[in-house]
Amino acid sequence: MISEREAAKYPFLRDAVSLVDVLDITLDDLVDPSYRKVLDRAEGRVSQAILKGETDSRLEDPPTELLSYPVANMFVTVLGEDFLSRRYALSEALRAEEILREEGEARVAKMARTEFEWTLNLVSESLDGRIYNFELHFSNYLRNAAVFREPKWKLVNRMMKDGYVLLTQPEATRLLKEEIQRKILSFVSVPAKINLPEPLRERTNRLAKVLSENRASITGEDLPSEVVMEALPPCISTAFEGLVSGKRLGHMERFALTSFLINAGMEIDDIVKVFVSVTDFDEEFTRYQIEHIAGLRGSRTRYTPPTCSTLRTHGVCVNPDRICGRIKHPLSYYRRKIWMLQRQEEERQGDVNPQISE
Repeated sequence: MISEREAAKYPFLRDAVSLVDVLDITLDDLVDPSYRKVLDRAEGRVSQAILKGETDSRLEDPPTELLSYPVANMFVTVLGEDFLSRRYALSEALRAEEILREEGEARVAKMARTEFEWTLNLVSESLDGRIYNFELHFSNYLRNAAVFREPKWKLVNRMMKDGYVLLTQPEATRLLKEEIQRKILSFVSVPAKINLPEPLRERTNRLAKVLSENRASITGEDLPSEVVMEALPPCISTAFEGLVSGKRLGHMERFALTSFLINAGMEIDDIVKVFVSVTDFDEEFTRYQIEHIAGLRGSRTRYTPPTCSTLRTHGVCVNPDRICGRIKHPLSYYRRKIWMLQRQEEERQGDVNPQISE
């Protein structure tokens, strides 16, 4: 059976969840003053996810650390924000990855095999000056490495032996983080209506306020004024918000977002900063890709975003509004929305007769 301290380190594990389930703690129990530390830590976990994008680990009090995790999950579920769910899952996964870096190879291998059913073996291979501690079946490797953009993660660039990919320990924990993130996201992204006692509802209300007050800075709505963030088309806004909250964007989403921001006037340095929240962020590689799309490298062709019909074909067109029905290109949406926002501001100031506004 898993120890309490081990469960506190990795509360998403099946044995850790079972350990909490045995306690059979109810919502009414949580209102009791004896659980105040648990509630404070649970609220803190979600708040850290919002403000910092990573949860710290406090293993000096394993019971509080363990019990606060499912409570934090509940808070995120009740708030029901996709953006928050993704950001929280990433935050907790980064916390687990940091702890795993300090673990022995056997512990990493055990989690990979028992929790995520990896076909993985411990090895000791020294090739080209690198020491490989694990060999992972290529199917497990591709499931997790496919989302990484750095060339070194491409299968053709990996050391392989009989269908197994050789990994260092940092690489193995990096891949495990992807599994952990998906697992936690599956816990918190399922809609649920929970009738919380008032003291717990007060905490979710505070968290909702923290999210609301900081969302602009998190999602980049305070980026340079040259780009009017309020005028972004729904498809671009969704891709933008998903990226900064840790979502893995598909190729078409990344291309559409990058080419849009370039043509909307955002500086290259600021676009690079948008991608910082991607966990496999490589500034040199990211900058090269952006500059290529901007026509500063390669063929020197400056790309424009795909048309709306192309975005629909690739499943990138999401949440279309009434403006979308009148235009055929994201940049046309952007120009029209800016015009509408300007007219609304002029009307507000009394410079234009409201009767002739759209």
